[in-house]
Amino acid sequence: MEIETQSPVVYWDNQTRFLHLGLALFITLELFNSLVMQEHISGSGLGGLMFEVHEWAGMGALAIILAHWWWSIWGTSNESIRHLFPWGSDDRVQIWRELRDLLSLRLPPGGPRGRLAGLVHGFGFLAVTVMALTGAVLFFWLPEGGGEPGPLIEGSEEVHEILSTFVWIYWGAHVSMAVLHELLARDGTLRRMFKLS
Repeated sequence: MEIETQSPVVYWDNQTRFLHLGLALFITLELFNSLVMQEHISGSGLGGLMFEVHEWAGMGALAIILAHWWWSIWGTSNESIRHLFPWGSDDRVQIWRELRDLLSLRLPPGGPRGRLAGLVHGFGFLAVTVMALTGAVLFFWLPEGGGEPGPLIEGSEEVHEILSTFVWIYWGAHVSMAVLHELLARDGTLRRMFKLS
C-alpha cells in the first residue's frame, strides 16, 4: 500500500480537538455500556445500574454533540461545517480523487484537508446526533411505570436501535483508519487530533 501524507501538516483547532475527545469518550462508553446493559436487562442490580449509566452518559454525549454543532457552524468561520459536509464542486472532485486513490490502495489524506474523511465524519456525526436525540426523547418521555409508550417513543426506540449498528461500524472503521494513518503513514494523526495545546 502506498502511503500518502499531508503536506504541510495541518492541525485542528483546540476546541475541535477537545470536542472530538469528548465525543470519542462518550460514544465509546455508550457503545460498550450498551453491550453490558443488554446482557443484564433487568431493571435492578447491574442491569439497572448500566441502564442509568447509559441514560446519563447519553445526556452528556448530547451536550457535547450540541456544542460540537454550535462550534462547527459558528465557531470556526464555517471551516468545520464545510469539512463535515463537503458539497462544493471542488470538494466533490477531491472526494472522487481520494476514492480512486483508496481503490488503488493509496491511503487518502485525513485531517482538515481530507474531503473523503470529512464526508465520512459528517455521516458519522449525523448518526450520533440522531442517536443522541432519540435517546433524549426516550430519557424524557419513556413511561417509567410501563405504560403505553405511543408512536413517538416506539419510533425513537426503533431508530435508536437501527442506528446503533451503523454507529458500531462507523466507530470501528474510524478507529481503524486512524490507526492505519498512524502506523502506515506515520503522519501523527492521533497525536495531532488529541494534543490539546
